[in-house]
Amino acid sequence: MNVRLLGVVGTVLALSGCATQPGECDAGNRDAGLFTKVNCDAGGGYRAQIQQNELALAQSQQENAMFHQVYEDIAAQQAASRANVKAQQQAQATLNQSLNKLLGSLKARTGNKAQVQQQIAGLEQQLKAAQAAPVSTSDPAQMAAKQQELNALHKKVNQLQFSLGYE
Repeated sequence: MNVRLLGVVGTVLALSGCATQPGECDAGNRDAGLFTKVNCDAGGGYRAQIQQNELALAQSQQENAMFHQVYEDIAAQQAASRANVKAQQQAQATLNQSLNKLLGSLKARTGNKAQVQQQIAGLEQQLKAAQAAPVSTSDPAQMAAKQQELNALHKKVNQLQFSLGYE
């Protein structure tokens, strides 16, 4: 009789494992019952959650690296704005490329966050305006305006980075 009871309990546990969906598994849920925890562990629900978090972390690290690349490109652009036109154009193209790559990644990832989308749109408008207005390195007024524009761009990128929780 005990063997039979043990078999029934085992069958119930096995079938209850089928009832727990991976989306229901949350390792931080302290109110989950023992069977739910066992089912999530045995059914791979916790592993799926860990893999999802690891993927999000890797994506965040990649975007953080892109932020740092944009900062380096802004600094290079600032230095090039004092240099000759060809170096300045190359630095501007590099900045545009890294900023476009970052903004594309952020657009795809934060599609439903209106505030972030507004910040991205503002950066894109500023980028287009910068591309449309070439700067002469012989005119000090244009050089000063370019420096202010780069400082404003740096500030906007920094605000976007902090609004996304990156440091």
